[in-house]
Amino acid sequence: MPELRYLPGLVLVAALGALVLVALLGLGLTRPGARRAGLVACGLPLSLLPTVAATAYVSLKLIGLFAAMGVTGGGTMQQLLDTCASLWLVARAGWGACAVACVLGLLLALFRAGPSLPDAACSVRRGFVLALLPALGLLLASAVTYEVGRALRITTAVVASVENDAASKTRSDAALAAEGFATEGSGSLGAISRFIARGAMIGTFGGATAAVILLGLAAPGAILAWRVQLGSPFVAAAVALWLLGAALGALVATGVLNPLRLS
Repeated sequence: MPELRYLPGLVLVAALGALVLVALLGLGLTRPGARRAGLVACGLPLSLLPTVAATAYVSLKLIGLFAAMGVTGGGTMQQLLDTCASLWLVARAGWGACAVACVLGLLLALFRAGPSLPDAACSVRRGFVLALLPALGLLLASAVTYEVGRALRITTAVVASVENDAASKTRSDAALAAEGFATEGSGSLGAISRFIARGAMIGTFGGATAAVILLGLAAPGAILAWRVQLGSPFVAAAVALWLLGAALGALVATGVLNPLRLS
């Protein structure tokens, strides 16, 4: 059960996801069937907006969590672990919204029934740019989420380490060692703190910046894909990109990709 104080994050993700679905339907259904494959150029960057918004929200709350711990001394180990799980749930919801939007985009791309219009043929160069824009968006959103996931993973590893529990200490030490941290010595604690703070700052400012960049990718994508005839090779590329976005979103949303799982 997620903590109620993080419910606004889920509401934010749900609202953005709904807006993206409406935008995709509007953009897709107003285009003739033969042009809908080009929707991936602007639709996929828009579909990723809930993921970066969730990342920024999670990072901001993670900074607030450590600030509160500095004042109150923190809570119990289980409370902190539950907080990390609640924060990651918001990120999972963002990628779940992305997966749903990608499935809708895929269906629109495959449903190509409609009149054939005398559009100009899409050049190889334009087709490459139209495929590159959503690929860059997917890479950007994944990178920002990855950094925040690492910060939450290290936080979980530190909190979950119990001195008298050999199994938990082994799992935590393995997670810390995988990121290059020493598991003994006073210097390691400072390095870990700086790592978590860096990841949270990247998520906060990087998530906000990524949202602006995604919108910047979507705009030229919509313009370049307008009134051009897209061939079968681009349709195949569009389907692959939609499938990649849907698969990645589903893997995160369902917990298959879970940085909090130390075992």
